[in-house]
Amino acid sequence: MKTIIWPVYIDSTRTRKEGRKISKNDAVSSPRLSEISRAARKLNLKPDTENDKSYPGLWWEHGGRVIVEREEISKKELLLKISNMIKGSRTK
Repeated sequence: MKTIIWPVYIDSTRTRKEGRKISKNDAVSSPRLSEISRAARKLNLKPDTENDKSYPGLWWEHGGRVIVEREEISKKELLLKISNMIKGSRTK
């Protein structure tokens, strides 16, 4: 199943109303598409990055999105794994 991941989903600087899907403690500050794509690749999710797309709730910002292949885990679990992977790569 293909799943879209917008950076706002895991952005700790955004509110739930703006589109964040996971808790602030689990989220990362201003995640970049390259970080999301790299984390998805490490999780073997075959990411496809689209730089020119805008999150519908923030249509004026062209932040892009990543489309991944997801199987047998919930979207929230997927977002948590990607966020944790980004946190781990930032601490190095």
